[in-house]
Amino acid sequence: MSVAIERHDQVLSREQFASADSAPLRLTRPVPLWLAPQTICVTLIIALLGTYALHNVPLLERAFPEGDLYLTRYQGSYVIPVRLFLLSFYLGYASAMDGGLSGRLCFGLDLCLTAALTFWLFDLMAALVHDQLGILLYLHMALPISGLAGMLVFSVRILRHGDMPPRDDSPVCRRVHPTQYFVASFAFSLSAGISMSVARMELPGIVTLRELALLGGIGTGVFLFLPLFFVILNWVAALRAIFYPPGRFAPPATVIVPAHNEAHIIAETIHSLDVAAEQYTNQLTLLVIDNNSSDRTAQIVREALLRARHIRGRLLSEPMPGKANALNRGIAETHTDYIVRIDADTQVSPDALWRVMRHFSNPLVAVVGGQALVPGGGIFDGARELEVILKVGLDQVAYGAGDAIIGIPGMFVAYNTQALREVGGFAGGMNGEDTDAATRIGESGRRLVVDPSATFVSEVPRTFSHMREQRMRWFRSLFHVMARNQQHFLMRNLSLRSKLLMPYMLINTARRAIALPFLIFAAIFLLMAPDPRSAISAQAVLAFLMGAPMIMVIFAALTMRKFRALLHLPQYLVFRMFRSYLTLESVLSISFQRYQANCSRSGIPTTRTVGDRGNPVTKIKGGSGSM
Repeated sequence: MSVAIERHDQVLSREQFASADSAPLRLTRPVPLWLAPQTICVTLIIALLGTYALHNVPLLERAFPEGDLYLTRYQGSYVIPVRLFLLSFYLGYASAMDGGLSGRLCFGLDLCLTAALTFWLFDLMAALVHDQLGILLYLHMALPISGLAGMLVFSVRILRHGDMPPRDDSPVCRRVHPTQYFVASFAFSLSAGISMSVARMELPGIVTLRELALLGGIGTGVFLFLPLFFVILNWVAALRAIFYPPGRFAPPATVIVPAHNEAHIIAETIHSLDVAAEQYTNQLTLLVIDNNSSDRTAQIVREALLRARHIRGRLLSEPMPGKANALNRGIAETHTDYIVRIDADTQVSPDALWRVMRHFSNPLVAVVGGQALVPGGGIFDGARELEVILKVGLDQVAYGAGDAIIGIPGMFVAYNTQALREVGGFAGGMNGEDTDAATRIGESGRRLVVDPSATFVSEVPRTFSHMREQRMRWFRSLFHVMARNQQHFLMRNLSLRSKLLMPYMLINTARRAIALPFLIFAAIFLLMAPDPRSAISAQAVLAFLMGAPMIMVIFAALTMRKFRALLHLPQYLVFRMFRSYLTLESVLSISFQRYQANCSRSGIPTTRTVGDRGNPVTKIKGGSGSM
């Protein structure tokens, strides 16, 4: 695949990597480069002023002796004023979000009041437990609960008030599969038990690792739990693969490739499919759908199809802009029971097609994906390789053990055609049409599978502008998918995916958006040392950057025998913070025009700032997600 990799070495122009899908109209707004720094600066100013007030204003010192905004007395030391920071971040985000003065004031107040109510209900419950049962809760327990609750509040309120795709229900399986709950409960109980046991130990090795910030500094048990949980689920998945291997299955299939300005790479994509078709023992049909390309994509596709020896293909034209429109055109033209979707910048390995298709020997399986490889040589390739190893090789396989995979990236994925049609195909006018389709199929009662042995080379951005466009689109997609599939949060749907993984993904997205300002605040708080009761240390700050993520990515690389990939570990740790910064930009790109229109009726003057869209609010249409 050397030719394809050489082509991936090109630096793409914006006309090549951007399209109508980059920033869907009515759901997004442009984000100037200074908006994220503004958010961080406002957050830090409010948090530091609040910290000063809590330790220097006598009234506040007496009201909040823990050094944070707790209404109930807790025992033990604290690390950092998490609640104060979260409220500060809400105000920092509101200062830069889409809309005018009224919308920003309303949303900032909404976030703060919702979080405060959540925090103080927890404090009331803790007080009642102590009064009635004599059980005393400690600050080290209240702190992570406050953090998780605050992050969930942030994501949920964005879903509630942001401009989102309208809800669109799809078939949902209401039967509860006890196996997935048994597997999850077993992994949870075992990892929790081991973590609690290790937390009580003072073994020399554990102490050394704690001092090196590899286990999370002070909270060893807490930071061990998540890696262990995923490790155990991976063992379960490995045992299942041994006892229930996929059978031999290679039915006729149709490969659909949407293409928009892909003249630089589409020939290599078609060639890789032709090579893979040689190893496939049945008929493959290729449909390349040209979606309003302004370059030589159509001509190059015709020439490449003439050179193909093992796969039959056709070039189609879809004039309606948007990848979903091109994909749905391909589905309409498909006459086989299975569809393989491949992005135009993806080159599959020679054995990738038969490796994914064999999983359909199980009639319950309806979606199968593989694992991306990086071309190599780009500034982000090393970090991306470790990212994929962790997210696909460890996380997705673990989710599969509990039948709870959220989505499978559309770079290379195979579908049962009927299952794909039953959920409405691919949604247009939003980000994340691939995640949306896979999630809806999974919630309909079908199984999703990720096979890391089915590999493909996928494009990795080679410039900061390209990476910014890609990641803002990816991170924003979670909100679009959740808003469109609100039915999955109802209690009639009891799957692990909807009741555990989806809330976890919302919390994780908020965690990424908050991570960089939180790290900066933690470092400043450590240097200020405003309160001797705080147990914050340099190890704790480093652990936030290095702890659990380092352990998990090392384990994933060793498990998959990707030893050389570990050379990129420092680059990956830095990339995680850059990725967090892009997540913050992504949530800042969400439009709030409908919410702004409602808030402006309150009589608060509306002012617009640079970076806000100039379209009048009255012209903005489209659904708004609610939860």
